[in-house]
Amino acid sequence: MFKWKIKIVHIHTSQRKSFIRSNVFMNLAKVFKKKIVLHIHGGGFKDYYYEKPDFVTKCLRKCDVVIVLSEEWKDFLNSVGFACVIVENVITEPVVHEVADDGKVHLLFLGLIRQLKGIYDLVEVIAEHKDDFRGKMLLHVGGNGETDVLVKMINDLGVEDIVKFEGWVTDEKKIELMNKCKVYILPSYVEGLPLSILEAMSYNMAIISTRVGGIPSLVNDKKNGFLFEPGDKDSIYSSIKSLVDDDKLLKAMSKDNSQHIVDYYPDNVAKKLAEIYQSILD
Repeated sequence: MFKWKIKIVHIHTSQRKSFIRSNVFMNLAKVFKKKIVLHIHGGGFKDYYYEKPDFVTKCLRKCDVVIVLSEEWKDFLNSVGFACVIVENVITEPVVHEVADDGKVHLLFLGLIRQLKGIYDLVEVIAEHKDDFRGKMLLHVGGNGETDVLVKMINDLGVEDIVKFEGWVTDEKKIELMNKCKVYILPSYVEGLPLSILEAMSYNMAIISTRVGGIPSLVNDKKNGFLFEPGDKDSIYSSIKSLVDDDKLLKAMSKDNSQHIVDYYPDNVAKKLAEIYQSILD
């Protein structure tokens, strides 16, 4: 049942089909004279804008507030003529506990198993340098998607002892891996502001990732992690090797990473949203 007391319609969107569906809700909200907050999450939104600039522009003009996840996305929308505000992705605070040290550096990848996430690049790099890494590190991979392709690749390349597919990771298993792993790696080709990196930072992991989306606003290259261009396999190798071989560097990059993301905890995000809602009602 439609509630007449509703004053604001807050729509979360990304690109293509998601944005088209969101436009339906925008039109309904306009019919009932409600305020519209559009919250953009998709890493491919910029490409979608250039594919359909007139349609996207028409939709964005219906909104009272447009929310983005990072300074990089704000700069982009400003450059095409739209004002917007930044609201950080929300993450829960970490559940930290001690894990026994087995002498290896444990790395973690969580996400959709497909080429755009860079997971195949990562496994190929590890396979190419398996003699370098064997006995020193273990990559844990969690996610869904093209899982059969990934498992076959791991077996065919003979890296079962260096790369472990964990399946779809949730709840206690996720907390276990977050505590066990010291490095989070996401060599993705397209991103917005990945929740997985935020969560990894809350557990004081060092980060290895790409210069896409809002990631550079979180990761300071050679300070709390390594950044490189998508598809740069040489940099994937050198970044992993640096952290696997140098415990002092790993600890320095991991130190206090959780302090950089306090704005992403629920109370702080809720406060920002409340201020935005009040501003458009006023």
